[in-house]
Amino acid sequence: MKWIFCGLLGLMVSAFTGIALGESQDFAAGKTVYDENCAHCHGYEGDGQGYAFENVFPKPRDFTSGMFKIRTTETGEEPTQKDLLQIISRGMPGSTMPEWESVLNEQQLHAVAAYVEQFYKADEETEEEEDTEENTEDEADEDEEADEEEEEEADEEADEEDDEEDDEEDEPVVPLVIPKAPGSSPESIARGKELTLKVECDKCHGKEGRGDGPSAMELKDDWNQIPMRPADWTAPWRFRGGNRAEDIFRTVRTGLNGTPMPSFAEDLTVDETWDVVHYVRSLASVNEPEVKRTLVSKKVEGVLSLEMENGQWETAQIFYVPFSGQVILKERLFQPTVHSLRFSSIYNETEIAFRIQWNDPTSEAHKEFGGGDEMILQFPAKFKESERALPHFLMGQPGKSVNLWLWSDAYGKVVDAKASRLGDWMVREDRPLASIISYKNGQYTLMIKRERVNEQKGSIQFSADRIVVPLAFSAVEGSSGEGGSKRGVTTWYNLLLEQPVGNNIIYVPIIIFLLILGLEVLLMVRTRRSKNTIS
Repeated sequence: MKWIFCGLLGLMVSAFTGIALGESQDFAAGKTVYDENCAHCHGYEGDGQGYAFENVFPKPRDFTSGMFKIRTTETGEEPTQKDLLQIISRGMPGSTMPEWESVLNEQQLHAVAAYVEQFYKADEETEEEEDTEENTEDEADEDEEADEEEEEEADEEADEEDDEEDDEEDEPVVPLVIPKAPGSSPESIARGKELTLKVECDKCHGKEGRGDGPSAMELKDDWNQIPMRPADWTAPWRFRGGNRAEDIFRTVRTGLNGTPMPSFAEDLTVDETWDVVHYVRSLASVNEPEVKRTLVSKKVEGVLSLEMENGQWETAQIFYVPFSGQVILKERLFQPTVHSLRFSSIYNETEIAFRIQWNDPTSEAHKEFGGGDEMILQFPAKFKESERALPHFLMGQPGKSVNLWLWSDAYGKVVDAKASRLGDWMVREDRPLASIISYKNGQYTLMIKRERVNEQKGSIQFSADRIVVPLAFSAVEGSSGEGGSKRGVTTWYNLLLEQPVGNNIIYVPIIIFLLILGLEVLLMVRTRRSKNTIS
């Protein structure tokens, strides 16, 4: 019996030791994953002070505070470990926080989520120990001064209040249960639009959801007091917490900790929240539009118009062009405010015109911040279709200059310019371009027109024998401190002057078909005659 008892005891010790070692190994595994992939932004101590802190926007989260934007818990509460796992796995679109589910396996994701959690859980445990020590000292002092009856009663009341607070702190955090999303309908969308106005979402997000509300420029985060921008509802693929119906529902119900985005759980019923969700999702496609490397200019008849309502523009295709931050040269910009534009073009025998639309939170207030807005179209100054080497897309280089069609509120119109390095150009006032600029509800619309051929040296030409022309874009949003080398940029696209389809495209196949059919009939006739002759 003694040996059996010792054997069982040994097995129990081994089991508990194995569990302890397993926990230690999980913690060590999480630390390894964190140090290799997360610390450069969030810091080795989890305080958000990694070496990339100065170069990213929004700033990396300080895990030690326990304050997280994306959670299923109530406002001000810490996230669940499942919440952490979701963000680590899916990332935060529109920021420098990438998704990790394609890089890390499931075990690593769970390990690093547990490791991140300990940054703020460890602080809580330390605070609890300090509170316990303070309470012990207070109790000793109370015992020494327990002679007077009034003081004893006051202490008892204080103790009762402390007990109530402790009970509240001990209550488990209950995450939000997200019900199944009901189907959307025109009626639900209409109700949702009215509700967003009722609860004043438009003060930040604007009348059409482009983030251009009157309060948009006043928003700051609670961590660094850094200016922040409300979400652009017309670009849902950039929503930090995801753009699924359930994601938007969660954000409306719980708010975003550390930001001016509050919870609307007390202002909207569950059904009303779904109406708001359906309205937000109705403003744009859920997925980011397809990026096409060839932008087509449509040939039209008549004099080209710069008026949006003109029927000529109805036939033109609209192309989505995303911007990237300029991260090659100092000063760098990792997340440009102007994230994309919509491009379309038309041309006739003698002229060509472009329409560029982009979202911008303000057209005037940026002047208060000392910056200006810009939109630039860029072409090679000298271009031969047989030449493959293009100028550098960051405004060319010495020996390979570019021709810029540049609009800025500093000029008030589109000007022709020449550049051979980023941010340094020479305006040529003797080469006028017709242009119209308008701004409404957070969106600029820029219309530009020029003769296809003007024979001016160093300016792009759209001659009849040239149907493909390289084109790139650049944008600056002044209220975000952008300008100079800090701007949104694109690489080169192909501008294709679409060639009209004539009647030949219809008649030629028919004629070829008839010729082939005739030859087959002739061959059959000859074959039969040969057989008859032989017989």
